[in-house]
Amino acid sequence: MSIMIIIGFARRTALVVVAALVVFASAGIGAAQAAGSYDLSGYAWSDSVGWVSLSCSNDSSCGSSNYGVSLDPEGSLDGYAWSSNIGWIQFGCPTGGSCLSGFPSGSGTQAQNANINGNNLKGWARALSYGGGWDGWVSLSGAGYGVTVATSTFSGYAWGGDVIGWLSFDAAGSLGVRMSASASLSIVNGNGVSIVDSGSVPYGTVPTFSWSISGLPSGASCSVSKVSVGGTDFSARNGLTTSGSQQGDALVQGTYAYRIQCVQGATTIASSQYGFTVLPQPASFSLGGPETARIQFVGGGQADSEEKTVFVSSTGGFNSPVTIAVTGSPDMPASTTISYKLGSSGFSANPSPVQLYSPYAVGTTFQVRISREVTQPYTVTLTGTAAGYPAATKTFIVNPTSKAPRFEEY
Repeated sequence: MSIMIIIGFARRTALVVVAALVVFASAGIGAAQAAGSYDLSGYAWSDSVGWVSLSCSNDSSCGSSNYGVSLDPEGSLDGYAWSSNIGWIQFGCPTGGSCLSGFPSGSGTQAQNANINGNNLKGWARALSYGGGWDGWVSLSGAGYGVTVATSTFSGYAWGGDVIGWLSFDAAGSLGVRMSASASLSIVNGNGVSIVDSGSVPYGTVPTFSWSISGLPSGASCSVSKVSVGGTDFSARNGLTTSGSQQGDALVQGTYAYRIQCVQGATTIASSQYGFTVLPQPASFSLGGPETARIQFVGGGQADSEEKTVFVSSTGGFNSPVTIAVTGSPDMPASTTISYKLGSSGFSANPSPVQLYSPYAVGTTFQVRISREVTQPYTVTLTGTAAGYPAATKTFIVNPTSKAPRFEEY
């Protein structure tokens, strides 16, 4: 790392900050990241250049200057930190920007972009205001020094040469560099397909809620709850510290919003919300009524079952005529016939269908006649049809009962 003696530091600071702002704007970070979505927060300290901020969330400036350093699943650190004295310090491969390359060498250093390896930071960051004999490189670890992370908190020193000097990651105490608590919520339907935030799903969708939590400091916990009013209830999950999932109940029509919130004491340290709309129940119908009909044989001859009533149940505003017909006959024993009676018609192997009209307050009667005694149950299927809607079926079990007693004189 080259050595530079700073003369007129305040004047040079203004120049490098302007230069850094130009570089930062060209990187396009503000358009590529959501405000406050970065994984590191807090401040590092240099006796030479002062405080270095790892995230705009430190001072709630993300709306005007959206920056930060993120941690990806492979442990790479990417993004920008900010110093009011030397401007932007780049880590790794920021979104919309180029990766750092051409790393210098030094005792115990690693020629790579910033990376967390186990509990240790490896590689390099770089101040973008380098020039005039200063190369801007910041070594995150080397012979006899380095930055480590434990329970989401960073400690130790990086080395930035004669301009930055030693850069402490824990000099700010509780405001030192740390992994920001991160909490996210996702929801999939019964087929495992993601429900889009602000999207819509069909009536009756069965959701599975999954939450992901990271960087939670000691003593903090999270909860997942329904924050909208109405619709299907949701059992809140409290005291969460790790990721997990929960299946909910079928959703009725309404607008839903769910939230994951992490708190430490009375302070919210992470929160996100997820919402969608459940569409109205589609118009449809079903056939209702008893499930069985008894039939009793006396003397081995023909018998009629109990008379039952089948009716139409309407859902989702269904209001169309429904035609009910017998569509199936049981596999009766040889020399045994079965006939049916629908409504006011007589018994027939193929009775005329009966049409019911809304509001379906009255159903239609149904009865079975079997020509000779049988000893096992048989099923009979009724089918309802309505133009433009799926058919509905109703299965009755015709169940023989014990014979009535017979008395004979010898």
